[in-house]
Amino acid sequence: SDRMKITKIEAYQVDLPLVDGDYCWADGKSVSVYDSTVVAVHTDSGIVGFGECVPLGPNYLPSYAAGVRAGIKELGPKLIGLNPTMLKALNSEMDYNLKGHPYVKSAIDMACWDIL
Repeated sequence: SDRMKITKIEAYQVDLPLVDGDYCWADGKSVSVYDSTVVAVHTDSGIVGFGECVPLGPNYLPSYAAGVRAGIKELGPKLIGLNPTMLKALNSEMDYNLKGHPYVKSAIDMACWDIL
């Protein structure tokens, strides 16, 4: 709907255990659990969309799980009142309000796609 608006954005931390044990890569680096962030984008029409971001670890890529939640805390309030179905405008607003950090924005974007 053209009039749908985001009313609230929530982020939940979820530990995802690895079924086959630690995931290891070069230089002795490893993770034993995936630190996931699940994002819920609530709308004034009662529709809630969900997205997720699961960085592999802070020493694997330039992204980290606590950074997802910090970024959503920073960015989320700036998106309240926007239409989650107008994805291009929403992504432009995210880029304007938070430079870089695409891993943070991906969970919100995914939740808005879920609303569609």
